[in-house]
Amino acid sequence: MQRKKKILITGANGFIGSHLIKSLSLTEPYLVWGLVRKTSNLFRLTHGRYELLYGSLNTPLERTVEGFNAVIHTAALSSDWGDKEDFFKTNVDGTLNLLEACVRTGVERFIYLSSTVVYGFSGNLQTVEEKESQPFSNSYCITKTIAEEKIQERAGEIDLVVLRPSNVYGPTDLQFTYSLLKGIDKGLIGFPGGGKALTSPCYVKNLVHAVERTLEFLGHSGEVFNISDGQDIRWSEFLTLIAEEMGRLPPRFSFPVGPLTLFAVVLEALYKMLRSKRPPLITPYRIAQAAQNYSFSIEKAKCLLSYRPPYSTQDGVRESTAWYMQYVHKKEPVCVNRPFRGSP
Repeated sequence: MQRKKKILITGANGFIGSHLIKSLSLTEPYLVWGLVRKTSNLFRLTHGRYELLYGSLNTPLERTVEGFNAVIHTAALSSDWGDKEDFFKTNVDGTLNLLEACVRTGVERFIYLSSTVVYGFSGNLQTVEEKESQPFSNSYCITKTIAEEKIQERAGEIDLVVLRPSNVYGPTDLQFTYSLLKGIDKGLIGFPGGGKALTSPCYVKNLVHAVERTLEFLGHSGEVFNISDGQDIRWSEFLTLIAEEMGRLPPRFSFPVGPLTLFAVVLEALYKMLRSKRPPLITPYRIAQAAQNYSFSIEKAKCLLSYRPPYSTQDGVRESTAWYMQYVHKKEPVCVNRPFRGSP
């Protein structure tokens, strides 16, 4: 009888991590654990056959990761707002600390969820993995790029695979998805450049499928894969899909990119001067990502991972909208306590 593989998912309480842990825990070949902090909000972790371990990326992790066949690293500080030192502590130092523990204890595979932000926003049209990194001048983009570059240096010591998902959206995402749908719901009237730029949406369930394929991938350590729905779409069309699903009017006006960017720069500077914990409504990061083509090829993933996105962007929008309407009208539980069960 074949032994089940033991999988550890970091950031298991997060948007992507929670979808991963619930899906993989229902997949026959795997025994799944999630790594969370003791202070983590666990409202997303309500279903699935998995256990939780408590720990921090910036503490010794050898005892935590020992005995696992694979570690899937989703934990990150993901925002376009925050203190630079916090981003480096989590996204760079924490990632390297985790990887070092995996190398020392003989973990077989390390799957790192990076992001297409490493390519920058200088205009991407079916961008392939070989493009040189040119991150936007933002702490999140810079630290994700640095972390990816540094772990690639260890590819000869552990079986390493890097996934670069594009604009990930889906149910329980309280940042990008919720903000976008709320904007449409409340009557968003316009978009930078009229929404003419292309984007590569990545429905979270497609990303989960890509990770499942990666767990079975037998290739060379250090491989990198772009992941998306495989349906490049103009922002105007994407927003129209959402609006139609919600029974709302899509944005109709075009905001000029130059003046809007200048306004965002001034607004961001003001918020930083006031040491605001919350970001302004618009930031240079958000405008840059929406105003230029942000399109990526997934042909490599199709070829080497046999990745075939099981959900269309229309499917993803439909399920995301249904979640949003339920969330705003019937709030989900704030926190669900789940007992610590110990290591494998």
